[in-house]
Amino acid sequence: MTSRRARFLQSIRKEVPQALTSGAHDDDAEVAAMLREVGIALIECEQPTHLVAARLQAIAANYTQQQVRVVVLPTALVVQVGSVAYEVETVIQQTTQLNLASRIDAVAELAEVGAITPADAAREAAEARTTPPRFGPVITVIGYTITTVGFGMVINPTWASLWGYVFLGAVVGAIVMLGRPFPTLNAVLPVLAAAVVTLLASWFVADAANDGLLRVVSPPLVAVLPGLALTIAAMELASAQIISGATRLIYGVTQLMLLVFGVGLGVHLGDADLEPVQPSAQMGSWSLYVAVIVVSVGLYIYLSAPKGSLLWLMLAVGVALIGQKVGGLFMSPVHAGALGAFLVVPFAMLGARIKTSPPAIVMMLAAFWALVPGALSFESLSETAAGQGGVMALGTTVAAIFSIALGTLVGWSVLATINARLRRVAS
Repeated sequence: MTSRRARFLQSIRKEVPQALTSGAHDDDAEVAAMLREVGIALIECEQPTHLVAARLQAIAANYTQQQVRVVVLPTALVVQVGSVAYEVETVIQQTTQLNLASRIDAVAELAEVGAITPADAAREAAEARTTPPRFGPVITVIGYTITTVGFGMVINPTWASLWGYVFLGAVVGAIVMLGRPFPTLNAVLPVLAAAVVTLLASWFVADAANDGLLRVVSPPLVAVLPGLALTIAAMELASAQIISGATRLIYGVTQLMLLVFGVGLGVHLGDADLEPVQPSAQMGSWSLYVAVIVVSVGLYIYLSAPKGSLLWLMLAVGVALIGQKVGGLFMSPVHAGALGAFLVVPFAMLGARIKTSPPAIVMMLAAFWALVPGALSFESLSETAAGQGGVMALGTTVAAIFSIALGTLVGWSVLATINARLRRVAS
């Protein structure tokens, strides 16, 4: 029975690449160039700086015996190998494109076991950074619209608001797509999207859906909410990465302020009524499970996930959202995200070892999007700006962000400890 189980596990596991025979004797300049390309690509894929630094050190150990120093920041990377080889690189553009992240992770995995030459790793990482999205603008807008509907079913699952989510999601998706060819417009996109969505919602959606304005506009603004940035900032601060965490936190808060300004502008132009209203009839408890499927399909298209990863995205999003739901049974809704984040990490790391699965980075990015910490942040701050919240609303914002960050850190620490113990036992 034991041998049969071992053969089954062996048949579904990904094969571990074999290390090259050259060992740690590669040219230091080539090693530094490889670390530069792989490292900056990981930063552009929205990875925490302390994890990028640890991964680069693990890669370097396979190729050189020289001392390696790495300084990782949210927008820059400095690498020194020995006393001669130096490399400096800056981020061109942050991306949540999952097929690109998958290619970068594949190169990094090969380098972590020394199964690729430094020159080949640098070349493939540079090529991966130019990977185009899998879907065109129209399909991507459709994907974003589907994602908006899914998030609406998570945040505010009412029948009357569904058509509003479709309409407003398509509008924001079109705005985001129009801004992609012009990176310089990224600074004003949050204001523009928030103002347009609030204006349209106050004119056509909120009254027709018999719902509060802020509950209607939150799901469509998922793309411009800095929830992922704020969560990573909290992780970095908790890991003593003060410069990276503080700068990323300031960036996230600034984005939130721009969104709130855009909402305020839309409220003023549309003469919207922010008085609380009786919510429309809610969907049943089944809506969460349908939302898992809808969000997964939407993210698969909008984030350009790699081929064959849809089922795994559904599983990762399901673990996150259902874990959050279970956490809400014995914790406050604000803190329930910690359990979802905690469960996602081991699921993604262990699932990534199965042959048909995408890299763990793909599943975790999708799951963090599903937890939507920024949605709570945006709604709480908007309520405060409208005079409906206060210190408690701001406290909700901070608690929601740090609960997800804490769950991620604990999950990562527990899994790393177990893996280290298993390696010692095996050796």
